[in-house]
Amino acid sequence: MQRHPYLRALPAAAAIVTTAVTVTAAPASGAGAARPTSVTVAPTSRAPVSAQDRAWLREAHQANLAEIDVGGLARKKGTTPEVRSVGRMLVTDHTAFDGKVTRLAERLGVSLPKTPTPDDAAVADRLQKASGKAFDQEFLSAMAGGHEKVITDTRTQISQGSSARVIALAKKALPELRKHLAMVRKAQTSG
Repeated sequence: MQRHPYLRALPAAAAIVTTAVTVTAAPASGAGAARPTSVTVAPTSRAPVSAQDRAWLREAHQANLAEIDVGGLARKKGTTPEVRSVGRMLVTDHTAFDGKVTRLAERLGVSLPKTPTPDDAAVADRLQKASGKAFDQEFLSAMAGGHEKVITDTRTQISQGSSARVIALAKKALPELRKHLAMVRKAQTSG
């Protein structure tokens, strides 16, 4: 029985293909002819996940954890409507964003820390103890500095990352982070 030329080349092609491809070939017609056969070749590799990609996912997750925590404090302890509004926004937006970060990290096999950074935990501890206008000022100052750092890290990820998926997530996050920083700065000037 003679093999179809496409089927002879299939093993070599499977080693090269990086996206799913279906190849259908019909054997020669005649008495021994069978129905067409299909072979699906699954992807053989993922886009690389660099140290930069892994670091950004971890840092973004830790920043989300911290901002959800202190945003909750601002919702409860803020003395102005602006501070409470910033707190609500941080809890809502960073909870949603962290869901995206954790799902992508899981798909890419990147393990994430379970707690904020020690520096962020120290800020949360200070805010837990603060009250009144001192709370508002410390909260807004910490959020301004934190968002400036995360924006810088996110821009670095966009320009230096390797994984298209991680870069795409960073690109989606950047306008939201800038919006957060603008709201924090507006609250700083109104109070």
